[in-house]
Amino acid sequence: MRLKPKSSRMFLRALLILMVVSAWGWQVATATAAPDAKVQAILVWGTDEIKPDNKSLKQLDGKLHEKLAKVFKWQHYFEVSRKSSDLPAGKSQGLKLSDECSVEIKVLPENVAEVKLIGKGKTLVTRRHSLAKAEALVLAGDDRNNNAWFVVLNFN
Repeated sequence: MRLKPKSSRMFLRALLILMVVSAWGWQVATATAAPDAKVQAILVWGTDEIKPDNKSLKQLDGKLHEKLAKVFKWQHYFEVSRKSSDLPAGKSQGLKLSDECSVEIKVLPENVAEVKLIGKGKTLVTRRHSLAKAEALVLAGDDRNNNAWFVVLNFN
């Protein structure tokens, strides 16, 4: 059976409309998927003691020191380690901050990061943090001798 010119034009129009709608649907689907993100994780030690000689600690920078000092009681805050990483959408990314401390981060489709804080091989806490927020996520815990540790996560 041979197509008439008018019916072949209608077929081509229908095909073109289907292609446009499919392309639009694909763009919407990829736009609502979780975006890639970046994270910077800082392991901080809070104490009232002066810096110990045997540890390679850096005094925490002014802005972060001020933010922590407004909320917590310690006089001195030292950076133990700092790690940065890309966070591929939908995949877990682990960051080892020390022999005893690491975080596992996964970017979820709702533009939210799910963060697991791991201490001595055990998950201590799981938190969700909106990537739309400019604030850092701070996780904290007690340490020996009335000291504390903090994990500060900055997403961008």
